[in-house]
Amino acid sequence: MPIIRLPITLSLLLAAVVSMRAEAPPVAGTLPEDFLPGLKPILMNALERSPTMITASLNTAQAEANRYQLAAALWPSLSAYSYYQETKESISQGQASTAKGLLYGANLNQPVFQWGAYKNQAQIARLAVTISERHFADTYRTLATTVREQYIGLIQKKVLLRNARFQQHIAEKALATQKARFEAGSVSEAEVQGFSMNAEDAKLAADRSEEDLRYSERVFMRLVGLDDLNDALIPSEIPHPEYNTALADAVLTGFVGQGVESTFQSEVYRLTLEQAKKNIAITKVRLLPKLALSAAYNYSNQTSVSATSISQVGVRSESVELAANWTIFDGFAARGARLSAMASRRETELEKQSYVDSTLDSITYMRHQVGFAQRSMAMAEVHNALIDSQMERFRQDKDLGYASEATIDAGTVNLNATQFNMYQARGTYLSNWTDFISLAGIDPAVDNVPSRYVR
Repeated sequence: MPIIRLPITLSLLLAAVVSMRAEAPPVAGTLPEDFLPGLKPILMNALERSPTMITASLNTAQAEANRYQLAAALWPSLSAYSYYQETKESISQGQASTAKGLLYGANLNQPVFQWGAYKNQAQIARLAVTISERHFADTYRTLATTVREQYIGLIQKKVLLRNARFQQHIAEKALATQKARFEAGSVSEAEVQGFSMNAEDAKLAADRSEEDLRYSERVFMRLVGLDDLNDALIPSEIPHPEYNTALADAVLTGFVGQGVESTFQSEVYRLTLEQAKKNIAITKVRLLPKLALSAAYNYSNQTSVSATSISQVGVRSESVELAANWTIFDGFAARGARLSAMASRRETELEKQSYVDSTLDSITYMRHQVGFAQRSMAMAEVHNALIDSQMERFRQDKDLGYASEATIDAGTVNLNATQFNMYQARGTYLSNWTDFISLAGIDPAVDNVPSRYVR
């Protein structure tokens, strides 16, 4: 089935109907953490301790700090000073004189009328805080998807290690049998050497598999911010997830119809466009006259001493000033700033449209991948069921004396392989389903994020 690409007119229509968005389809109970309970606390821990989320939190704090700085122009500024001064003077063939005293004062400044420039500047900073909060939530959405996929990968590697250790066990058991036969004179030393090499190869493969698992565990611990990962938190199997075709279609329909405008990235683009509009408004008033109010209070107490007199004077001054500042021509700098702001707005509009179109393509593609993964999972489960039934017959035959231990071991190796393929197929389905739900913007894991970051 070809990938659907919606025309621009339909994408614009989506923006008009976003306020009528229907309630998201219920997907709780379909995610990996619903089948793998050990994953839930790890996802919660990652929100607080993952290096990725700590960085995102610092970015949000930095945006809040910038908001204070950019909003400062709306508030009056007050400064004060105080100093002690001593001056000595003398002239040729004259008497020296000394003047000393204490001076102090205060100044108050307040912008009065700036054509809304400072207000728009403060609103841009406030929007930047909201954008950083949406980025925080989107970062966690992406992190949750990565954590799930890596957790499923750890389970698969744990199963691979189990299979490798069992094959090592079989190879070592076969070597022990050959050694006993060699001692009995039934086989040659060369034949024993071949079994010894097989055992070494099996041990090497198992050791590599174990190191791969341990390394992946360390990477996973750094990703989620864990100091220790108990082996019991990683199960040895992936339960069967139920597939609901109607639910998958409802998710796709809701996202293509209205949901694309509700994602965190769409919200970021909307807020960025608001910032661009306010930037344009600021550039429009750069060459208009502006008013500012200032008030000052100064006091000095000076004592002057000369050969013939001593005087002490206290001087106090108070002033209030309403000043107008008008930049009439700035060498077309204001025009350049306005053109730059308008180009930035247009660029954001194009980026948003590109995001909408590409995301609609991606969600349709992911819907197909979920269906393919489900079909692959179903075939892998049927294959595993057949091998499991065959293994049960081997056990029955062994109980009746018709099958050897070697037959059971070979059957177990085969069953282990089909089990791994089945778990791998289930993991692929769960990963694709997670990507699908996350891309649709309805991942339940986002509920872990404080509400102010998502609304």
